[in-house]
Amino acid sequence: MSAERYAAMARKHWTKWLPEKTAELKADGDWESTLRTRGKWAAERVRELMEQGFPQFAAEEVALSEFILLKPEPKANLEPLERKELAELERQYRKTHRE
Repeated sequence: MSAERYAAMARKHWTKWLPEKTAELKADGDWESTLRTRGKWAAERVRELMEQGFPQFAAEEVALSEFILLKPEPKANLEPLERKELAELERQYRKTHRE
């Protein structure tokens, strides 16, 4: 994927899950430049990981979690089912990374 596509993913994800960060960046006039920068960083990280032998899907999973698909803010408008799913994913992540 291209840096522009990653930036678009960040725009969609951050608008929904990071409303405070989004509002702050927009108020400071940094919204678009931050999205472009994060998209560029993600694309560079994917390229770097693929050069190390990672398949594209695995490289994207790492890069997206680092730069694009950030953990939702506590005040994000989560539905009860989404809260439950997020808690379960967090539990699985902690279990996996504890081993």
